[in-house]
Amino acid sequence: MRGWDRRLSALFAGPGLARIAICVAMLAILTVATAAAQQTRDSKIKVSDNPLSAEQLAVYRAVLAGWMGQDVPAMNLAIQTEPLEEQGPEGDADCAKGLDLEPASPGVVHRFRQEDLPQLGSGRTFTLVDPDRGRKEVENNDPEKGIRNGTSIDDAVRNGFAHGLTTLSEIRFDKQHKVAIVSYGFRCGGLCGNGGTVVLIKTDGAWKRKSSCQDWVSRQTQPAHPPGLASPESAVDPV
Repeated sequence: MRGWDRRLSALFAGPGLARIAICVAMLAILTVATAAAQQTRDSKIKVSDNPLSAEQLAVYRAVLAGWMGQDVPAMNLAIQTEPLEEQGPEGDADCAKGLDLEPASPGVVHRFRQEDLPQLGSGRTFTLVDPDRGRKEVENNDPEKGIRNGTSIDDAVRNGFAHGLTTLSEIRFDKQHKVAIVSYGFRCGGLCGNGGTVVLIKTDGAWKRKSSCQDWVSRQTQPAHPPGLASPESAVDPV
């Protein structure tokens, strides 16, 4: 016991404490810097005054239909699109490679309107959700929290799905409007969700998946089947 007391005394009196203090300070600086970067990013985002066009809604319809199919009858959809990230996390998965795209509009996003929802697909109920509020709902209903609190895995995952948030990015077209790039995501907790970025082509008036990059899946510690595991490969009838 005395040896342990001496080791503790040495830790708090010697360089060990200094190292701990440095780590804590670095963590605090990193946290502040990350929050500042997010705040700066959010402050640069501008919501367009223009409504989404029929063509844009047709692209979103194709993504949702191919990604989730008809297995998800109800969906919480972020009312605001997100900026499109065209490169992968390592900067080497450029979805736009080889495409002659229209000039980008950095920081400009759009809002979905109630009258837009029927054009996103039939047989599905959409609830438009404020993104910040939706993310808070996801955090509060994270299946991991429910499981830790004694809820069964199935019930926790089911509740997480019910409070999950679907997000869609801005669309970037090529100059002929025959190719479109868009990102999508479904988040229902820290280890619950999936998404990606897809390139679609317009064939005979319908948008169809051509390729994808940046696909991601957040996995539960136990097998779960979140909506959206299907690849958006099928064409969708013109709207």
